[in-house]
Amino acid sequence: MLVELRIKNLAILDQVELLLEPGFNVFTGETGAGKSMLVQAVHLLLGAKGSEDLIRTGAPEAEVEARFEIVSKEPWTSWLAERELPFANELLLRRVVSRSGRSRSYLNDQAATLKFLAASAQELINLSGQHEHQTFLAPENHLHILDSFAGLTDFADDFRTAYHHWRQLEKLWQQLQQRQCSLENSKEFLIFQVQELDSANLHPGEEEELASEQERLRHATQLFEAARAGYDRLYGNKASLITGLTEVKKNLELLARFDADWSARLTKVADITLELEDLAFDLRDYSSSLHRDPGHLEEIDQRLHLLQRLRRKYGSTLTEVIDYLEKTRQELNNLDNLELELAELAAQVKAACQSAWEKAEILSQRRREAAPLLAAAVETEIHGLAMPQARFSVKFWPLRTSFEGSEVQQKVLGVNGLDQVEFFLAPNPGEDPKPLSRIASGGELSRLVLGLKNILAIGAGVHTSIFDEVDAGIGGATATVVGQKLRRLAQTQQIICITHLPHIACFADTHFRVEKQVIGARTVTMVKKLTSEERLQELARMLGGALVTDATLAHAKEMLTTARPNAEALS
Repeated sequence: MLVELRIKNLAILDQVELLLEPGFNVFTGETGAGKSMLVQAVHLLLGAKGSEDLIRTGAPEAEVEARFEIVSKEPWTSWLAERELPFANELLLRRVVSRSGRSRSYLNDQAATLKFLAASAQELINLSGQHEHQTFLAPENHLHILDSFAGLTDFADDFRTAYHHWRQLEKLWQQLQQRQCSLENSKEFLIFQVQELDSANLHPGEEEELASEQERLRHATQLFEAARAGYDRLYGNKASLITGLTEVKKNLELLARFDADWSARLTKVADITLELEDLAFDLRDYSSSLHRDPGHLEEIDQRLHLLQRLRRKYGSTLTEVIDYLEKTRQELNNLDNLELELAELAAQVKAACQSAWEKAEILSQRRREAAPLLAAAVETEIHGLAMPQARFSVKFWPLRTSFEGSEVQQKVLGVNGLDQVEFFLAPNPGEDPKPLSRIASGGELSRLVLGLKNILAIGAGVHTSIFDEVDAGIGGATATVVGQKLRRLAQTQQIICITHLPHIACFADTHFRVEKQVIGARTVTMVKKLTSEERLQELARMLGGALVTDATLAHAKEMLTTARPNAEALS
């Protein structure tokens, strides 16, 4: 139960502190006095967007704080335990909205996320706004209302999770199929490229080696003559350098025999002779290896031409061509793997589809079982709201699709299951039930919404229900019936109601007046809990306008006496 509501710097609300009572609390006041801001404050706790426009001029931030007394321990014990919060007999929710557009949220003075704050508030408060009728009129919302009544919200969410999982897998499977088709179209070309490159038997650095060998073969005669001439000059003829060095070496040996200073020079000449001999033999061997082979040269020319052609097609260097070959091989392997992946994914899609359909069938069956119970509960509610012979029904249409050129239909699974649901109402005897969107009477719709909200609030275990402008579209006798209904509801839960009609306000246990005043140069809204005499005056004002007469006072007193026969006598 909401026991205290504190609002600071919210629009024209400077600082308001409300101590609310159990039972039926009513708020009245002139249009524009600020009653709607009380509802806006609750909306902020429920997670509504906080904007700079909501902050009172000159204030840095706005603040809303609500203190709840936990009446029923059991539901909250499990709810708090799931969130690892200790149980408390009171719960304090607070939200601060700054001019930057950012907000801070607190639960029992501990920082919390806005999502968590809103979830907590939704467990405690059921808010019915004056514009909420459109929610109940829209057929797309009727399925969610039925699920809420039947306690199927979690199961429906579980189904939607399964449904989205199935569709995501199906989408992935389709994408892989498209990729497979694309690869299949180019598979033959990829195979050709791999075969072409494989048959070339490429090796890194091969092109440079072949180019060097090509040069040697092209100049083989010149190289042979040069190498042979060098060999002959060093070793191959009688006047060779090595023959001359041999003579020099003999002379140095004689010198060194008698003069040790020449020993080192003798060693140098011996070393030079050996090196020149090695060089001569290398020239001889090289010249022997040089053979003009026009056939081999042609093979090299053809090989280099092939490598150049492959470079033009697959890469600027032979290394890039080899890398391209490996990449293409991998693409072909991926295509083979893709077939396996598609087969596995197809099995997952089939299993996910089957799971979603099974959940949808169960959900549909439970909805159809709950529909007559909802209809009966709504009829009970609206029969007590001056619609004694009204009939309410829930109609189902399966989702179906027709094949082009055929009248054969097939059931379709949608994000909400197998069904479409719409609420129908026949307000008066002899009338056929019609969709809620075609109900002309705003009063009938208001009573129906009140009944539905009450049913849903009871089912959700909420102990505080707030009705903003519940009197929209009604008046007179119907308003009295609505007041009586709210009075009865207040016996099992706390009711907070904002109204313009004295026919409803007279049934309240506690009456607050909202009024706008100018203090200094600022407009502020004041909220006051009325005494018995003040309440009589307020009802008279609501009946007769600004001028309160003895007749309106007498009428107000009669209304209070009739609505609350056991209440304290009013003078």
